[in-house]
Amino acid sequence: MSIRLSDILSAEAVEALIDFLSNLERIAKAFSSSLDLLNTMRVGEARVQLAEVLKLEEKGRDLRTRLEELIVSSRLEPSLKEDLLNFVIKADAIGDHVKEAARELTILPILEIPVEIRNGIVELSKLSITALQQLISAAKKTMEGNNVKALEDIKLINKYEERADQVDLANRGLLLTLADKLRPVTMSILIHDLNKDLEESVDACQVAGEYLKLIILTWLA
Repeated sequence: MSIRLSDILSAEAVEALIDFLSNLERIAKAFSSSLDLLNTMRVGEARVQLAEVLKLEEKGRDLRTRLEELIVSSRLEPSLKEDLLNFVIKADAIGDHVKEAARELTILPILEIPVEIRNGIVELSKLSITALQQLISAAKKTMEGNNVKALEDIKLINKYEERADQVDLANRGLLLTLADKLRPVTMSILIHDLNKDLEESVDACQVAGEYLKLIILTWLA
């Protein structure tokens, strides 16, 4: 029978982990909502959701610190502590990349971006959100002892990461091809930064997923 992650963590650490994951989930929902609003030209409402992303990410720092403190002070094996901390650090980095993307979307005139690039940005954004949601799902399943399903979720994250690499490359190519349509020049820089943050958020999901996989196979099998 599979061991549940919640069986080896203290009740306080389990609660802290749930709070940390729930905050990441709220970040994903707020960012997703902002994209939907931008696509329907409801810019003012979208900026409210983007501001919520920034607020939630700031809250996430405190949640991460609390969780790290509980892991470090626990009586777990040192190598397990290290694996858990690596997972938490990389999962937190996802929120940081999404926060930066939210900042860039706040000032980018998204509807003035050529449709070819805009479509790529939208796809990369959706991949970022989906990968994060899949990671949260996998982490929750490890807490329930459903480790086989968690590993399936992690496998899907790897597929999203591969697709994100392809979209990232295509978007960067379009920035060169359509450079004449991007005025002022600062728009190209903002789009490049947005593209990079979105792609790196998916990368961070993939790495966090690998740390979670290591925890499952090493400590929960």
